[in-house]
Amino acid sequence: MLNLFQIEWLKIKTYRTFWVLFLAFIVFFPIAFYFSAGKYMEALSSSNQVQEQMLKAFIESPFVFPKVWQASAWMGGLFFILIGMLFILLITNEVQYRTQRQNIIDGWSRMDFLKAKFTLLIFFVLVSTLLVFLCGLLVGVVFSTEKTEMFSRVYYVGYFALMATLYLMVAYATAILIKRTGLAIIIYFAFVCIVDNVLWISLTFDGSQVGYFMPLEAVDSLVPNPFKPKMIEKRTVEDYTLIIAAVAYIAAWMYIMVSYFRKTDLKT
Repeated sequence: MLNLFQIEWLKIKTYRTFWVLFLAFIVFFPIAFYFSAGKYMEALSSSNQVQEQMLKAFIESPFVFPKVWQASAWMGGLFFILIGMLFILLITNEVQYRTQRQNIIDGWSRMDFLKAKFTLLIFFVLVSTLLVFLCGLLVGVVFSTEKTEMFSRVYYVGYFALMATLYLMVAYATAILIKRTGLAIIIYFAFVCIVDNVLWISLTFDGSQVGYFMPLEAVDSLVPNPFKPKMIEKRTVEDYTLIIAAVAYIAAWMYIMVSYFRKTDLKT
């Protein structure tokens, strides 16, 4: 697997678009997170005592320990869509420039090609998860006065890793099935930003919990908006149930993608 990743790295290390999108995530997410934390804590400190107590009653401070881990994971998820778009671009470029076909002609099996791209998926998940952890740690240390429970909710970083994996599996399958860069990105964005949310709203409107088991909502619900008041949270589904659902979706997307790629015509 390491050898496959090294080959993939040789393909992308001089690709300008890769660096633009990858560095956009690496740079803009920490800046936006720290800036948001600074502005929020500044506004909180400038409010009077009654306003501060009311705010704390509705929303636990998102940028201090231990809730900062949830805030970091949630905001990291917002920016992670850049990595999803980049992943689609890297895969569909293989079709456009016929390098996937050439790899197989040169001796790779079809599974070798899929495994090589999977090593990139693992790379993106590991780097982004480390960044989410470091951002949460930095912001928490800077803005927290009490640090006795600083790691009590660090499991949100693990939830982010699961979320990133599922989002990239959706991007992976979309790129393999659609093959055309522009169309694949449009479908991915539509599914991530519109379709999944519309299904969730329609299926939870009357208090039902079915909507939380939608393909992406299963992981989104593990990292809820940290600014949402506690009293309007309607989810009663346990975290472990959503984790099982997310793992099942990852396996399902992988099965669909592998089954299709084994039979598809690589000339198109």
